This record gives sequence, structure tokens and C-alpha cells, in this order.
Amino acid sequence: MIPYSFLDLAHVCEGSSITETFQKSAETAQLADTSGYTRYWFAEHHNMKSVASSATSILIGHIAGKTSKIRVG
Repeated sequence: MIPYSFLDLAHVCEGSSITETFQKSAETAQLADTSGYTRYWFAEHHNMKSVASSATSILIGHIAGKTSKIRVG
């Protein structure tokens, strides 16, 4: 089996909050977890209003707490 990873930018859509973005990332990570992905990565970008992954340590902990097998980084 080939180990697949998922890369998430945690993009804040127009009209959405960071809380909603975290929830969407959690749902996507849960789907990746149950679909056999081995890693869930966050792209770290700073000083961008439309990206919630600038606080990766917070986001990683949030996602890791909502998944069971996938490694989050």
C-alpha cells in the first residue's frame, strides 16, 4: 500500500470564521483518517487574513484530538 498524505491550507472562506475553518479542517482530517491516509499536513503561512494555519501548533492539536490513526503535522 502506498502511504498517502493530505495537505491543508486551512483557508478561511469569505463569510466564514476561523472557528468554522477549524471545523472544516477537522471534518476533512476525519475523512482522510477513515480513508487510509497516513499523514495530515498543514501549510504554515503568516500574515494572511484568509489562512488559519499560521497557528499550526494550535491547529495540529485540535485536529489530532479529533482523529484516531492519522499522524498530524
